[in-house]
Amino acid sequence: MPIYMVEYIVERTSYYPGTFVLRVVDTIIGIIEAMLGLRLILQLLGANPASQFIAWVYGITDSLIGPFAGAFPALMLGGFVIEFTTIFAMIGYAIIGWLIIRLLSFLFSHL
Repeated sequence: MPIYMVEYIVERTSYYPGTFVLRVVDTIIGIIEAMLGLRLILQLLGANPASQFIAWVYGITDSLIGPFAGAFPALMLGGFVIEFTTIFAMIGYAIIGWLIIRLLSFLFSHL
């Protein structure tokens, strides 16, 4: 009867606080972008703001697009609305998130 020897390899992983912080920032920016994208789609499709879910999405994203409000007018095409303010906010938050991640990468690489 053969005897099998099993070798266990334990891999040590290092914990880098900088990596965790970068992932948190990236996740927060991703959630903001997803919410703004959902708002854009709902506005484009003409969703009823009287619906609780739609009102909730609009309520959350109103504060996110506040700094960009009035930058561009909304474009009405028949029953569809293209809100350029939301698109501009998405671009703005993506750039801000990229800059924060670059800054944090630079700071944590010099520790």
